[in-house]
Amino acid sequence: MKLKEKLWNWGHLEGSHNKIVPFECNMSPEGFAKEYGIENSFIVSYGGNIQPPFNNLAKRLSSLKQVKWSVLGDASSALPDAELGNTDDVIEVLNCANNINGCVMDDFFSPERMERFPPKILKKIQSKLNQNNLDFWCVLYNGRIEDDLTEYLECFDGVSFWIWGCEKIVNVDKYLERYFEITKNKKRMLGIYLYDYLDDKTQPMDIKLFELQLSKYFDLLREKKIEGIIFCSNTVGDAPLETNKILKEYISKYGEEEI
Repeated sequence: MKLKEKLWNWGHLEGSHNKIVPFECNMSPEGFAKEYGIENSFIVSYGGNIQPPFNNLAKRLSSLKQVKWSVLGDASSALPDAELGNTDDVIEVLNCANNINGCVMDDFFSPERMERFPPKILKKIQSKLNQNNLDFWCVLYNGRIEDDLTEYLECFDGVSFWIWGCEKIVNVDKYLERYFEITKNKKRMLGIYLYDYLDDKTQPMDIKLFELQLSKYFDLLREKKIEGIIFCSNTVGDAPLETNKILKEYISKYGEEEI
């Protein structure tokens, strides 16, 4: 398998981040795939902008190779009324989409979300998804990496890890040691931001730290310690950012590498 086949986009609808970045971007998940050669994508509701039924959007995304759909959107998305979130809505759309192979809960580890979806409910979601050949993922940030989340993590098939705040990348080795410790027997992916979204201090990434993270994660991919790398995201994919240029260079140089 080629290295680029293990790369993913953290996909939102085009324009989703335009209110939180100082520039306008209109690249779609499909456009990101075409521009960067990253043909796998998570598809996540941002501010509730993806709502069921999902059929039309799923058909639109049919050119993507692999898709993992959110059963719980980002922190700014209202919690679904249904006990299992949007689980049934995703399963329903499988009839018209053969590239969906998993689901994800974004921004899960907050008190409100953990209370709304206790382990017994998460297990129900996992079971129903697995019965339909879908794996179940969550997002874990460095701010919760030292917490005991065992009873919750046991309910997910995969855990993606993200470092929130560019300056915290200097602690990447410490974070990864803990991440690998608490995700034994889990599928793993690591996230990389193309732009620093930290609170109200949004700014371009520090290039040295970005390249440190990129190089380290590519090596972990080669060593088969992780299943993939996720880039956030198409929402800044057409911005004049140095990170975008560097990512393209990395994919051009290493994307065809057999791993």
